[in-house]
Amino acid sequence: MMRRRATLLFALAALLACGDDDGPPVDGGADARVGDASAGDAGPEDAGPRPLAAVLDGPAYAVVGEAVTLDASASTGAVRFAWDLGDGRVREATPEATIEVGWEAAGRYRVVLFAEDEAGERARADRLVTVTPPLEHAPAESSTLAALPDGRVAAVSTDGATLTLIAPAPEASVARRVDTPAGPRTVSVWEREGALWLAVPCQDAARLLLVEVDGEGRHELALPAASRPFGAVSLGDALYVSLQATGELAEVRFEGGAPRVARRLPALPDARGVARTPDGRLAVTRWRSPDDAAEIALVDVATGAVERTSLAFDPQPSNDSESGGLPSYLEQVLFSPTGREAAVPSLQANIGEGTWRSERPLSFETSVRGVVSFLGADLEEDFEARKQFDNRGFAAAGVWSSRGDYLFLATRGHRSVERLDAFTRSNAGTILGTGFAPDGLALSPDDRWLYVNASLSRRVEVYDVSSFVDLPRPVAMVPLVDAEPLAPNVLLGKQLFNDSFDPRMARDGYIACAHCHLDGDSDHRVWDFTDRGEGLRRTPPLLGRGDDGLFHWSGNFDELQDFENDIRLHFEGTGLLSGGDWAESRDTFGPAKAGRSEELDALAAYMESLTHLPSPHREADGGLPPAAERGRAVFEGAGCGDCHAGANLTDSGLDGDGAPVLHDVGTLSEASGGRLGGALEGLDTPTLHGAWHQGRWLHDGGAETLGEAVRAHEGVVLEDGALADLVAYLRCLDGRVD
Repeated sequence: MMRRRATLLFALAALLACGDDDGPPVDGGADARVGDASAGDAGPEDAGPRPLAAVLDGPAYAVVGEAVTLDASASTGAVRFAWDLGDGRVREATPEATIEVGWEAAGRYRVVLFAEDEAGERARADRLVTVTPPLEHAPAESSTLAALPDGRVAAVSTDGATLTLIAPAPEASVARRVDTPAGPRTVSVWEREGALWLAVPCQDAARLLLVEVDGEGRHELALPAASRPFGAVSLGDALYVSLQATGELAEVRFEGGAPRVARRLPALPDARGVARTPDGRLAVTRWRSPDDAAEIALVDVATGAVERTSLAFDPQPSNDSESGGLPSYLEQVLFSPTGREAAVPSLQANIGEGTWRSERPLSFETSVRGVVSFLGADLEEDFEARKQFDNRGFAAAGVWSSRGDYLFLATRGHRSVERLDAFTRSNAGTILGTGFAPDGLALSPDDRWLYVNASLSRRVEVYDVSSFVDLPRPVAMVPLVDAEPLAPNVLLGKQLFNDSFDPRMARDGYIACAHCHLDGDSDHRVWDFTDRGEGLRRTPPLLGRGDDGLFHWSGNFDELQDFENDIRLHFEGTGLLSGGDWAESRDTFGPAKAGRSEELDALAAYMESLTHLPSPHREADGGLPPAAERGRAVFEGAGCGDCHAGANLTDSGLDGDGAPVLHDVGTLSEASGGRLGGALEGLDTPTLHGAWHQGRWLHDGGAETLGEAVRAHEGVVLEDGALADLVAYLRCLDGRVD
């Protein structure tokens, strides 16, 4: 079903108001009638009648069903007061200057006061009153930023391996810097025994760092080897940490003054973001979705029971402002303080289109789109409420206002922050031009200060968003590292890789390299690239590829700099090469692009820097378990190493005649399409390193298990036991040489 067209976002450089209904409370009169009396030189005691002016005082917020007082007693020259309560109710003029009122439905109500003098002339004043449901939930979710009750904010830098405590705005300076184990991904607040602690899962080190906020306490807890912890949230007297590589939650408790892993609870594959639900469970996101629907696990930690809720595939045909597809890259579930809804920001991947699957080719504006989906109080999706963002490719993170009436969302590649009115789902302003890759948001307890973690600019930006009339102004930019951890060219390349705002990289802000390869990994999608002269193609990870061999399943690139072709032809960016260099080197097997552009070489340098992820299927000491040892013998005996050769487990490259080395192992089909617009004779041999963390296998995603992928090879006949051992070995391959 086609939903309403997405609201056209304001292309502003800062957050702006969006009409009268979103305006500020008005504290003074408007349209006041000034009386005839002259002020002259009269003193206070013999002054004439004061001019008629309406002044309306009262709360800016109320709760549904709550009685509040509206006060017009500061008005001058008035003897009667009438009211329009903004919901169709009108109070006729009476001498009473105050009234008690309430509203039975949530929303924003423009209350208008009419102050009337003896002659019947009127002045008016108005005030916006926002009415919310009762606040019944204290939100807690994993994020790269964590707001403390006293206004301080904690932030992590993944590349810098730092945790920074920031003083309350407007000062917003570095209050404390703490070194962390490798790869801190998120930070959350854990209150235990009257003290506040910061919990930091460190993914690359497979450790949990606990730092006492106002004390000297520090603990590092080893988590299961290669488990890749990501998010952490407290519930009761325990902390729960998502283990992405194993699909579990680790329950952490203190025992004898030190933390320990008390137990491990099943959650769901690719477990990523964690949040407390209003009903006392934990919501855990599946980072990359299966093809039918996005998934969120609801874990009852008392019983271990796991339910799943889903975000539906959107089947609508694409147009210039909306497209169908599947929500994926679920980093957060954001429960409103009202406890009545939750927002799930994500990318929406349009895997239903392409000229093999439909009559509609994919374009720069229909391939990916930033969306936010909503769960109702029953934790089921309200599909009709899903909102798409025009000219945005990936909504990565968010935060609710303290009363749940506004939702702020960071759109990562586009370097922007969107503000949504929670009642209408309409856009209530935009901040453009943040630093690179904003991936975390936080608000001060009074909703005045918005903190933006611009992760690849290595800073937290602080904006004053207290006024709906004045432009929000950045009051501070807080550095997250003391020294840049990456080489200059690698940092530049990583910024470009993650960016869609730069018109050289993408048209209209939609596609960044990271939108299919976030963290350098695969999005687990199978795309229809038939109109590109290719076919159905599963996204391969870029981890550990280096600059050896060919690239893509059909081996259609012979250097990393050839991704200039994707930037220009499919992202519709203007490109990183000069026009002359592009004309000379456009052919991917023609003159080299390397050395022609500092930025393009930096992009290649970043991709070369990516390394394989350690496998959780190895022994704790990194060795192979017995089944994998047997599987290695099967691998060697079955001749797998003929194609999956050398340390990289691939023969990718050119033969002695300069032709690409391609193989047809029996997996090609009509849907496999072509190569560079011509016939597809075979496929480039993929590395087997990292096969353990792919959502599906083969070039077209035709194998749902590693065992199916092996059996799909013509001429490979293995007994079930041998196949199981071979799969055990393949699951251990992670770049290490055994």
